[in-house]
Amino acid sequence: MRPVPNRPLLWLALCMVVPATTMVVYSDGLAGQLGWGILIVFGAVSVFDLLRSRNHLEGVQCEVPELLRATKGREVSLPVSFVNLGDELPLFRYALESFPWMKLEGEPVRDLKPLPAAKKVQTEIPMMLLQRGQFFLESIHFETTSALSLWLWRRKVEIRTEVRVYPDLSFERKRLSSIFLMRGHEGSHLVRQVGKGRDFEQLREYQPGDDYTDIDWKATARRQMPVTKTYQIEKTQEVYVVVDHSRLSGREIRVPVDQAQEGDWLYRESSSGGEEMVTTQLEKFLHCSLILASVAERQGDLFGFVSFADKVDRLIRGRNGKQHYNLVRDALYTLEPKEVAPDFEQLMIALRQRLTRRALLVFLVDLSDPLTAEHFCETLPLINKQHLILVNMVRPEAAFPLFSGKEEPESASEIYDRLGGHFQWHDLREVGNKLSHLGVELGIPEHAELCTETVTQYLNVKNRQLI
Repeated sequence: MRPVPNRPLLWLALCMVVPATTMVVYSDGLAGQLGWGILIVFGAVSVFDLLRSRNHLEGVQCEVPELLRATKGREVSLPVSFVNLGDELPLFRYALESFPWMKLEGEPVRDLKPLPAAKKVQTEIPMMLLQRGQFFLESIHFETTSALSLWLWRRKVEIRTEVRVYPDLSFERKRLSSIFLMRGHEGSHLVRQVGKGRDFEQLREYQPGDDYTDIDWKATARRQMPVTKTYQIEKTQEVYVVVDHSRLSGREIRVPVDQAQEGDWLYRESSSGGEEMVTTQLEKFLHCSLILASVAERQGDLFGFVSFADKVDRLIRGRNGKQHYNLVRDALYTLEPKEVAPDFEQLMIALRQRLTRRALLVFLVDLSDPLTAEHFCETLPLINKQHLILVNMVRPEAAFPLFSGKEEPESASEIYDRLGGHFQWHDLREVGNKLSHLGVELGIPEHAELCTETVTQYLNVKNRQLI
């Protein structure tokens, strides 16, 4: 604890100490003695009030939760409980230590008048979390006045509250509202689909048009007539999202302020109030992963998550349920771009060894660098025959055909910029052609359409029974 002069003490010092000091210095006799008397009385009262109230805050205890979960860009309240084991405090102030990743709502210093003795007082500190990730609240500060209100006693109490800030998916959920709400199908009927799935259903007589590969030759020999095996659509499939958080995942995505959606905190990741809102490609990858996890849960599939950079960081086997979704969310919310090159060979080997059952692998990786794309295409044959693979990335800002712009270039530099974007678009198109020869689909949607495009691809695979 440490004492701080209060306003009444400062005013008394101004009105009494300054004149008394002047009388002592410039006057002799009775005036000088009166000045000394004023100084002695002022000092004695100040010291007495200071010593008498030095233990006021020692009996105050603070209780805060060990874990606080929040969503980026949304207000959350930290519950705080105070217990005063000493005498009643007529005035009690408290303030939470602030950090750049948070914004305290309302007054930073709050009052409790009074703080009763031997009672638990519960209150809340509202705040808004500005960044995704894992953070810690380290201390809370107390303040009270002395008996004569001449001093303020302040105390710092160490706390250890973990704050987990998750991505805000509200903007993406609005775009996919038809999937999440499951409305608008009042007149439809559920029909069992029969197709080339993986689950055996029954044997039946051969019919014209049946594939010869589906004939069960043993049953045909027993019955002395052609018998065909039929399959039904699998009810449960495994879906894995593989997120790259190497150096290329930190590529910035910039949006003009006037085009940014109101309340879309994705665009406010690193904005400092300029003309553009800034985020990174990794933010879009994480949003897409959680959205796809929710859709897979509704489709009854098993969802898994893999993150990698120069090595595989996390590999969560496919499951479903709310607890599993929370496990995946806790695994990805702390991911940040690493200044390393991706090691695709180590990734493919790990996937081949640990994922033995055929699954849908959705890669969220940036292939705008030619060397990275070449390395990815060279290592993909290790798993592309065992699993069904989709690859998606955010389209670079200038990666468009040369003459696709609606507006004509206004300067020579803009012409060269568009020419560079055309070459980048051409390189990505060549990468897409190489992947298509391997049976892999490459999607290059705009940043705002990444979630929609990925979910659409997954549902098409689900409906066509390609897994």
